[in-house]
Amino acid sequence: MAARKRVANRYYSGPPSDHFDGTLFFNPNGKPPARFSDLLKWQLGGERSKWPTADPSPFRQATPAKRIDGSGLRLTMIGHSSLLIQTAGLNILTDPVWSQRASPLPFAGPKRVNPPGIAFSSLPPIDLVLVSHNHYDHLDLATLKRLKTK
Repeated sequence: MAARKRVANRYYSGPPSDHFDGTLFFNPNGKPPARFSDLLKWQLGGERSKWPTADPSPFRQATPAKRIDGSGLRLTMIGHSSLLIQTAGLNILTDPVWSQRASPLPFAGPKRVNPPGIAFSSLPPIDLVLVSHNHYDHLDLATLKRLKTK
């Protein structure tokens, strides 16, 4: 593989570290960056691993408290980036996704392999929803519509 030309990093100019050589960030002992030809070979070569249809979680679905008052804090992992944060009497939901697929189309895209960590019907009243960004695995419009009517 041809060496990459080193140019100054316009976003960061800190000292070298175990993940930064002064110009580029990298994963120690990681693979070198893939080239476009590697992507084509992967896409066309049929060597992709099959998406699992199920990967049973060792954990049962949680049933959260209605509220956590005072300075207490409870975090419940729902899946990927979906969390229920309960503190100071507030129920905060991050990136809620309860759909079966992370896709703009309900019949396409990767299918969920585990149920959410909390059944939708077991959610406490939600005070605040935080959506980090508008990718399908973080911004699920169907779930937001369900939350609005809950």
